[in-house]
Amino acid sequence: MMSRRMACRVTAVLLAVAAAVPVGTATAAPGPPPPAGGRALTGPASPATAGRTTVGRTTVGRTTVACAAGRGPYQRQVERWLRLAVDGRQSAVDCEAVRAFQTRQGIKPANGYAGPVTWARMRLLSARTAPTDTGTEGASGDAAGPATGAVPDPASGSAAGPASGAATGGASGPAAGVVASGGCPVRSYRVACVDLKRQLTWVQKGGKTLFGPVAMRSGGAGHRTRTGWFRIYWKHKNHWSSLYNAPMPYAQFFSGGQAFHAVHGSIHTTGGSMGCVNLRLADARKLWSVLKTRDHVYVWGRRPGS
Repeated sequence: MMSRRMACRVTAVLLAVAAAVPVGTATAAPGPPPPAGGRALTGPASPATAGRTTVGRTTVGRTTVACAAGRGPYQRQVERWLRLAVDGRQSAVDCEAVRAFQTRQGIKPANGYAGPVTWARMRLLSARTAPTDTGTEGASGDAAGPATGAVPDPASGSAAGPASGAATGGASGPAAGVVASGGCPVRSYRVACVDLKRQLTWVQKGGKTLFGPVAMRSGGAGHRTRTGWFRIYWKHKNHWSSLYNAPMPYAQFFSGGQAFHAVHGSIHTTGGSMGCVNLRLADARKLWSVLKTRDHVYVWGRRPGS
């Protein structure tokens, strides 16, 4: 048997070993995840450089965001909108100007990349004061005739194709018969305007804008949103698509299965919808309260890339 003295010594040794071993180990905190697009973020900035902008790099809080090196898909459009030299190539000057705009508008990551979200925001800002004025973008020039299922132009009595710039006449009111430069006819009643080229939608009555303009997403390649005159024929607030097994909140149908409705994800994607006019939830909710059954819808142009 172990003597009492030996047992005491063993116990003392074990206690000493336990006191020397730390409870748990400290690990370095993981760095911030890379932003969308795979551009890595550097580590924390020193207090001396916090808030300081350098060439090709800016410090936001404690994280330094590297400037996007490559040109974005909307490089020329963004350069033109910001009144920069339009050459379609990303430069340090371009990046700083784009990044300043992104920061002011709350676009993240603010890395100077001329992508779809930045360009959509610029189009929206331009259209807020005069949605029917396309400025340097111009009309879409879609040469296709009226879509199958399009209703006749209520002012002219004939099916209306994409905007041609010709006045149609026949409607009452001070703005009767005027086709705005942006392609949406001005009428004395509500018209939901769907500009496929600029990916904007709004509602106007006479010379007054009742809703929007807001950003949207229309049908992509193989699933184009039909063009022409239509009418809202069915409204279903909590619609569920049996075809795509997906929710369609605040659905307002105007052409077969094509409708205005909300989506929960981003509407700024390279590909389009399956033909519907997708809106942000808040925008779809507001549009629901503006449009009524049998209101007119006018769709024209063509989504870029479709």
